[in-house]
Amino acid sequence: MTNESKLGLFVTLGIIAVAVSIMLLGNFDFKSKYTINAYFENASGLPKKAKVKIAGVDVGNIKNIVLENEKAKIILNISSDVKIYSDGVAKIVATGIIGTKYIEIVPGTASNKMLTNGDSIKTLGSSSIEDMIAGVVEQVNKVLKNVSSGVNEDFFKNLSDTVKNLKKVSQTIADKEKEIGQIINNFNKFSGDLAEVTSQNKEDIRKIVLEIKKVSLQLDEFMTKINKGKGTIGTLVNDEEMATELKQTVSSIKTTVDELKATFGKASRLEIDWEYMYRYDTRAEKSYNDFGIRFRPNPNKFYYLGISNIANSKDVLPEDRENINKLDALLGFRSKYFEIYGGAIRSTGGLGAGFSPYNPIADTYRKLYFNVEIFDTNSQTTDKKPNIAAGARLGVFHWLYAGVQAENITSKTSWMPYVKVKITDKDISSLFGVAAIAATSTSTK
Repeated sequence: MTNESKLGLFVTLGIIAVAVSIMLLGNFDFKSKYTINAYFENASGLPKKAKVKIAGVDVGNIKNIVLENEKAKIILNISSDVKIYSDGVAKIVATGIIGTKYIEIVPGTASNKMLTNGDSIKTLGSSSIEDMIAGVVEQVNKVLKNVSSGVNEDFFKNLSDTVKNLKKVSQTIADKEKEIGQIINNFNKFSGDLAEVTSQNKEDIRKIVLEIKKVSLQLDEFMTKINKGKGTIGTLVNDEEMATELKQTVSSIKTTVDELKATFGKASRLEIDWEYMYRYDTRAEKSYNDFGIRFRPNPNKFYYLGISNIANSKDVLPEDRENINKLDALLGFRSKYFEIYGGAIRSTGGLGAGFSPYNPIADTYRKLYFNVEIFDTNSQTTDKKPNIAAGARLGVFHWLYAGVQAENITSKTSWMPYVKVKITDKDISSLFGVAAIAATSTSTK
């Protein structure tokens, strides 16, 4: 392939990836929806593309806001899997005093009739911020008017009585000044009496000091016996054979600790990624879910174990059951910007390769990534061609990627935009480290 061809390929894939990102970030939704109408006296401050939520969860969005019979008619797009009943109620709420407004729906009870496309839902009136401020101002004016007209005369009388009580407490403290001074004098007298008692009992204090000296001499004698090896404690302290055994025990413990450090160091380098991918097949108009775990013992190697096309067999058509819950088990090797891998891809033999032009491919985050896979190569029929897939994705965040993949390139190509979430788990890596430590400690016994 010439340099011009390579450049053209990379530019084309880049444009596809950017287009998919714009579609995903532009709130494009492939789910089917139905519309219901809600009528409000006032829809001030409600944006046209505001969310529709039930219990705080997004279930749709506003399609349009028009004026009908002097009321705001709001047309709501609701996901087809959300059921709203005839006793349901819609109201306009905000995330805060100056927060974004949205429609909150209480769906009602299942015993009533379910609303269908074009039906209307009951609404609760909502007050604007201007109305609430006007109400507060009206209440303040009312209070000030009552004060000026003497209506709140009792309030001012209670305030005056409180001030009088504070004055009375202050006067009481002033009257008790002499008593406080007497308390201080009594304390001084007690201090003098204590000094007098000490002076009269000097002989007794001297005897107590002599007893303390006797106890000190007995302690010195006890320590002398220990140093000479007399008694149980002396034997423990002065026995050379026991000291040698103690040193050997300490040395053994140190060796075990060193082995644990080496084992834990290897385990701490293990990195584990939890990966989830949502794919949508634009040709078949079907969505797929993939989930797997990627083990990375070092930057040059990885193992991947996962399930593709996750679904409950009871929820799919009989002809589609053979394509669900497929096993992925891969072993991969990496250089700085390239990787190759092979093993089981969707329960068939397969190979793949990836390229990261901007970031090292072993990094936890990559701005741009291209990959090619070939699988389903063990078909027994001659007319069945292997599945060749190629795709590209952009890193939106360190944990979120958006991309597009073309499958069955050799026959009927299916374009699959997808979103991938990848979370690096440190706790599981630590758990492997603990298991390794347990194994090491068992082997040293």
